[in-house]
Amino acid sequence: MSQHSRKKLTSGKKVTLGVSALAASGLAVGLLVTPSATAGGTGAAEALEQSKAAAAEASEAKAAAPKTLAARAADATIVSGVSVNGGNSAQVGTTNTQTITVKWTVSGGSELYGSHASIWRGTDRDGGLEQFFNSEQFAADTDPCVPSGDATFSCTATFKLAPQIDLTNEDAGAWKIALFAITDAATDVDTDNAKTWYLKRWSRLSSNAAPEPVAKGKAITITGKLERANWDTGKYAGYTQQTVRLQERSLTGSYATTSSHSTGTGSLAGVEKQTRTATADRCYRYKFEGTTTTPPVTATGDCVDVR
Repeated sequence: MSQHSRKKLTSGKKVTLGVSALAASGLAVGLLVTPSATAGGTGAAEALEQSKAAAAEASEAKAAAPKTLAARAADATIVSGVSVNGGNSAQVGTTNTQTITVKWTVSGGSELYGSHASIWRGTDRDGGLEQFFNSEQFAADTDPCVPSGDATFSCTATFKLAPQIDLTNEDAGAWKIALFAITDAATDVDTDNAKTWYLKRWSRLSSNAAPEPVAKGKAITITGKLERANWDTGKYAGYTQQTVRLQERSLTGSYATTSSHSTGTGSLAGVEKQTRTATADRCYRYKFEGTTTTPPVTATGDCVDVR
């Protein structure tokens, strides 16, 4: 794992760095850097250069290899099926290290000289880089790809993100996958953005309907609180001015939205409170649809006994 130096990384904790050129053809390719260094001595730009160097070594291995009939027949290396955690987003809380898994498929050539994925954030990989992480496989100098068919390779790269070390709130939102794949086909893949995905601050939402039990005709108050991880403080904080939907059902029915509301601010940050008249036994919950920085979450329902 590699990232740029930032205020949260001045404690001298170790950050793993590494390179793999993935000589799937059997050609030897050496490590380019020391496997680890202190956080204060590393940077996103340095990690990016390590990734570029790995791609360059794989290209050199390809150039040095004997040309095959397959190479002459294949037009292009193809990368497909790029995914992050099986979808297009990942969520990180306040304390636990989160594993992010990137998968992709390489085809179009019978020999694979190298393929790796990195995750990054910024406006431009060279001029506007904010974060850049190489994978655990990259750090360990191991292949992320295995043959999965005729001239096809299945690849998996994992990334460990520790919120207390690696992330600040500004890191929530859109990230990209940089990916290279070099085979014996005529052309290769080296892209800054094989896929855009979203790194999100873990969310949680509560619902409590009271009083319980309640006399028929009396008021029921449904209180909820929407919170999300704050990577700057390492705590959860109320998520203000966000739309939450109040959902209701009978004891045997299905939940349906009955109204939408905006969460509170200030001392009531993230709080939502609604009242209903007790007419029959009923269950209540709040639901949040999510944003580009925060995942959706549905509270556990709370059922009220009306007497």
